[in-house]
Amino acid sequence: MKIFIVGTGTIGKPLIRLFLRMRKALDFEEIIYHKNTPELKCRGMLKYFYEEGAKLAVYSEKVEGFREILNHEPSCGFAPDYTFEEALERADLIIDCTDKGLARKFKEKHFRHLKNKLGFMAQGSENGFGKPYAYGINDFPLEPGEEKYIQIVSCNTHQILCVLNTLAFDPDHACACHFDNLEWARFYLARRDSDISQENGKIGVEVGEPVDFRYGSHQAVDAIRVLQTIDKERAGRLDIHAVADTFNNPFMHVVNFHIKLREKINVKEAERRFRANPLTAVTYEMTNNQVFGIGRDLGHFGRFLNHTIVCLPSLQIINGVNGSGHEIIGRCFTPQDGNPLLSSMAAALWFRDPSTYQQKIKENFFKLPFIFDEV
Repeated sequence: MKIFIVGTGTIGKPLIRLFLRMRKALDFEEIIYHKNTPELKCRGMLKYFYEEGAKLAVYSEKVEGFREILNHEPSCGFAPDYTFEEALERADLIIDCTDKGLARKFKEKHFRHLKNKLGFMAQGSENGFGKPYAYGINDFPLEPGEEKYIQIVSCNTHQILCVLNTLAFDPDHACACHFDNLEWARFYLARRDSDISQENGKIGVEVGEPVDFRYGSHQAVDAIRVLQTIDKERAGRLDIHAVADTFNNPFMHVVNFHIKLREKINVKEAERRFRANPLTAVTYEMTNNQVFGIGRDLGHFGRFLNHTIVCLPSLQIINGVNGSGHEIIGRCFTPQDGNPLLSSMAAALWFRDPSTYQQKIKENFFKLPFIFDEV
């Protein structure tokens, strides 16, 4: 299978690296990536990917610009391998990792006209691109032979879904999705301003506006959309709301959850459920920079691929008796775009062979340095 990854941003770069790292183990024939702008400051990255075996595709009108920076002294000794159009034709699977909104434009301009492709993926808030997906949440609604376009939902949407799935919907990990156990759920997302690899930044806190009168932020809207692929009617009745503000912080998003269940729960049982979920890591660290530092030192390309990292000391039962009650609050850390990497790999393997992708994910990724039990 030939993979074409479009974009080299905060998801694109580690995703390229992940496919390169797993190329032999998972039998990927070729990894192609697209870089938009020929910039001398990016030459080191281009050289790294070249030496790792990735093939570079660029727009035809920018080939000479890339040749110029690659031949700039000291010369790197290579040139672009394909034009963008050639890579589109060559690839079996295309994964779009460009800025918000571009994937839908590419779908209309390029992807719809391509024949004999296994499928197409987009990252993040690309509603309308295809079926929304988060690995381990809505796998069984994927229909072999029917799905061509998949939207990998955002990192915070993964986290919302994982917390709900673990505490309320599927505590025994049987994919039963018992929606009836949830009374309501509230999430406050303290989003990081930008990745440490990005140049932009804010001085203070930017308050987020709701995008939906019922669910609040787009992360909650997308969580509902994922759940509706499982059971549209019941998921549409769920009482879920999220607020998302952006803080001057380059490390990890921090999510405050407050969930009311119809069944009673205590902190010990909540911890058991989180520890039992292989996609959930737990930690006794209390700051996002410390958790981030562990991922930087020990994770894949500086990232955890878990769906969430739960801060165990923050768990609390409120409005209960003798430590048991219906309402649980806590904090968790979002694995800085690591969870969409895992879902992207799962979707790629699903496109290739729906009957084997689950086993391949478990064999190759349910271990360090990808998935952590405790941070």
